[in-house]
Amino acid sequence: MRRPTPGRPRTKPAEERRADLLDAAERVFVERGVDAARIDEITERAGVAIGTFYLHFSSKRDLMLAVRARFIDRLVERQQAAVRDLPAEDWVGRVDAWLIDAVRVYVEHAELHDVLYGHTPINATTEIQVSPENAHVEAFRRLITERPDPPADAPDPVMAANLIYSAWYGATHALLHHEVEDIDRRADELIADIIDLAHRYLRTGV
Repeated sequence: MRRPTPGRPRTKPAEERRADLLDAAERVFVERGVDAARIDEITERAGVAIGTFYLHFSSKRDLMLAVRARFIDRLVERQQAAVRDLPAEDWVGRVDAWLIDAVRVYVEHAELHDVLYGHTPINATTEIQVSPENAHVEAFRRLITERPDPPADAPDPVMAANLIYSAWYGATHALLHHEVEDIDRRADELIADIIDLAHRYLRTGV
């Protein structure tokens, strides 16, 4: 009989099993949509038993919300890293870096984003709604409110953050769902336009 290798666990830690389920769910949700996805297929992709699924999640809806939360957490971490690369005094550069990465990450992960937020026909009947409280939106609001010495005619930072966020998000969504050719070039053009809009609205003088 083959004995377990000393020092190596016979099963994965619980956090790894949970991550495997989230990874598998992402793939199945993108392929089938949330409504058509089956728990047994997700557990099979993850290499775990059905019982293990229910140790971590109470339902498919619970799993979907966990996938969405991880998606947002990773998005926030990625864009915070992009902003951290620039000095604190370069506030305009930090805003630009955030907006550039926001558009690019949406383009890169459009299929997963859309199925998680119900933008695609395959997922149109899902009952899960987008929460008005979004860590990604809040991260952008914080960045805008960090502006040092704003000019007297600068707009209210919270309203400015909401307007600019809605502009890049809505425009990127429209680009991906109505333009099917040369997405990369069009995304570059969109980034330039969004940054120009942000500079004008924020009165940056750049």
